[in-house]
Amino acid sequence: MKPSSKKSIHVLIACGGTGGHLFPGIAVGEVLTARGHDVTILISEKKIDAIAASGHKDLRFEKMPFLAMPRPWSPKMIGFLTGLWKGMQQCRKIIREHDVSIVLGMGGFTSFAPLYAGRKEQCRTLIHESNAIPGKANRLNARYSDIVLCGLEACKAHFQKNEDVRVVGTPVRSVMRLSGKEDPHQFFKLDKTKKTLLIMGGSQGARGVNRVVGMALEQFEKMGIQVLHIAGPTDYEEVRDVYAKHPLLPQHVAAFCHRMDLAYRVADLAIARSGASSMAELAYFGVPSLLVPYPFAAEDHQTRNAEIFDASGAARMLPEKELNADILASEVSSILTNPKKSEAMKRAANKLAVRNAAEKIADMIVKEKTSA
Repeated sequence: MKPSSKKSIHVLIACGGTGGHLFPGIAVGEVLTARGHDVTILISEKKIDAIAASGHKDLRFEKMPFLAMPRPWSPKMIGFLTGLWKGMQQCRKIIREHDVSIVLGMGGFTSFAPLYAGRKEQCRTLIHESNAIPGKANRLNARYSDIVLCGLEACKAHFQKNEDVRVVGTPVRSVMRLSGKEDPHQFFKLDKTKKTLLIMGGSQGARGVNRVVGMALEQFEKMGIQVLHIAGPTDYEEVRDVYAKHPLLPQHVAAFCHRMDLAYRVADLAIARSGASSMAELAYFGVPSLLVPYPFAAEDHQTRNAEIFDASGAARMLPEKELNADILASEVSSILTNPKKSEAMKRAANKLAVRNAAEKIADMIVKEKTSA
């Protein structure tokens, strides 16, 4: 990291709601804080935000009652607009009290109020879009942004009305970049002699993936592999009970994992949703993957994300509607029993990694202030 700037700035980062927004925002906040700048991170009242924030005591978090935008004529629209107005007033208060000069939104409707408030308070505004296709929220957020940052090259074409659009990659948290001295097998109590299958559904889990995996456990057991399953808080008890029926399968099942760096390091193959943040981390660690896009993601952006990794050879995309236990087990076996295939996928994943995305964004933020 670069040394601290002589003159510190205060940056407001809006990134709550999902891990795909939250973790990249935290990554940028960590870099700016390490350089001596002040950072306030706005998160939602969701449980996942609280869990993630608890692992970063060095950062300042503010909770806001963010709501997803309902359909135009929904009865929920009144509550949404009321919450939006309150959120904008709260953001303007934070901006004034902390002399915020830059507002960075990491996506979703949780970014709209801070960006709009930032514009009203004459701050410089930026948004970041991790996915290949931006959702409706970031299409709207872009109207209030001086700079649009994209995680993937494919995304740039969707912001043609914006004058300043830059491809920077998706930030990876500093916890992912630890020295690597800790033994991941020992941490998860797994066997060093066995291939490890990592299963994760993103920050909030993935019920469809969890259930198909549960039906494939007997076949995994016959393969002689071991499983590290991050089930998500909602599905944890159900997933744990399914694994309990397979005591001969070496396993570690958790609701959430604060040491995903160790999880990626221990993994020989991952089964995951294709949210941009998870994919950035898979690329960073060079983990071959089977990607199961969330079928109801906005604009079907997870499918497009997965297609990019599939086309590069870093992953295999498996549509959820076509997935069953036999297909999943066959795909797992075809990679874990083929060292050449596995190594080729690992190299392809590494090529997609942008290792300094958080630093690049921090550089831009500081430059925006100094040139303003």
